[in-house]
Amino acid sequence: MKKVFILILAVGTLLQSCNYKVQDHVKEKVVPAMEEAIMQVGTIKKTGVPIRSFIGRTTNDTVVSKMHECLGVMLSKKVSKDKYALAQYSAVIDHCQHGQCKFVIERFLRHDVNGQSVFLIVDELDVRANYPAICYGKFQLAIEGDREESYIVAFYNSDSELITQINRIWRIDLEKEKFVEISKPRNLILTNPDYVESEEDPAFTFPSTGKKALDFIVDPTVFEIQYETTGDLNGDSLSDIVMVRRDKTDKMAIRSILVLLQNKDKSYRLHKISNLLMPVEFNKDGSKIYGTEDINIVNGELHLNFYGLAGVQGNIWGHFKYFGDDLMLTYVETYNVGAGSWQSLYYDVVKGELTEEITDTTKEDMPAKTKTFKMKKKKYLFENSSLDGVMEAAYKIVNSEEAV
Repeated sequence: MKKVFILILAVGTLLQSCNYKVQDHVKEKVVPAMEEAIMQVGTIKKTGVPIRSFIGRTTNDTVVSKMHECLGVMLSKKVSKDKYALAQYSAVIDHCQHGQCKFVIERFLRHDVNGQSVFLIVDELDVRANYPAICYGKFQLAIEGDREESYIVAFYNSDSELITQINRIWRIDLEKEKFVEISKPRNLILTNPDYVESEEDPAFTFPSTGKKALDFIVDPTVFEIQYETTGDLNGDSLSDIVMVRRDKTDKMAIRSILVLLQNKDKSYRLHKISNLLMPVEFNKDGSKIYGTEDINIVNGELHLNFYGLAGVQGNIWGHFKYFGDDLMLTYVETYNVGAGSWQSLYYDVVKGELTEEITDTTKEDMPAKTKTFKMKKKKYLFENSSLDGVMEAAYKIVNSEEAV
């Protein structure tokens, strides 16, 4: 009788690059042959643009901290006192799902002066995601003997309940602190963590109308309003509401921003939803990413402000304004403190102008130098943009030193 491996439940937290965006509106109707998928995985190193090596760096290293951390999860290790984590990094937020990204094994080192956990990166795995043809996920499996271990699996996501088209598998060997590729077991079947029977996740399906903000909370036993602001956002002289919905049961869950436009009868209609703009509130080790967050409607614009903890995370602010029926990004500003200097970036999205200001803190008068860069004009819609993702392109222009 053939031996079949079936994982009915994925034990532990899934780290995935496949279905990263909860709010994806259109799924790609790409159904490649399995041979094509295997070929793509096998030629990653030849065709991909590698991200510089992270091995030996810490998670508060500048090179690492400027990358986008798609997701992260702690790894259990019963035979050692060391604590380990698995993380996925990409240079651009969209590359978590489509593009070059990097999985890393991280060993806990210490807590810094601000109480943040610092990890040492001990090994890495460069991959190229291409949902649904090439997806990567962390699974708990007992493949080699009876002991259950963590594995990274490359597979094709067919939007079915079971995953049968599996390409490659790497064991996360914490004894050696290495990713170790193993032979693919015959007839291995996994449950698909992205599979949802209905077309939409009910947790992210909201009422279209309501009399107050609380009417748009799907399940008050699970969700709550974290932030709320009021003001005329679309220029019709009626007071609108923007609110942030938070999952009370999961500190690392996605937070949604809802734009509720007021009707003449004082009721509200749901006009815009973003599941990207509010970053995850806590790191994988349970510490907060930003010290202070706030949202406000100021002179008809929606302002999102995130203030980082000193020495850990910089500040980032974004402004959104209605143009017709579209709520669009108009301005982004960041501020970061480094050794010997402060850096500020001012991005006027409407004009396509980016200004960098560097303040030299090693000198008594702290002189500042500015450069202006020309950016390609783009439209960033509220519902599918992230401030970090927008500024990734800005940092690339600054680093290329193509000033005008």
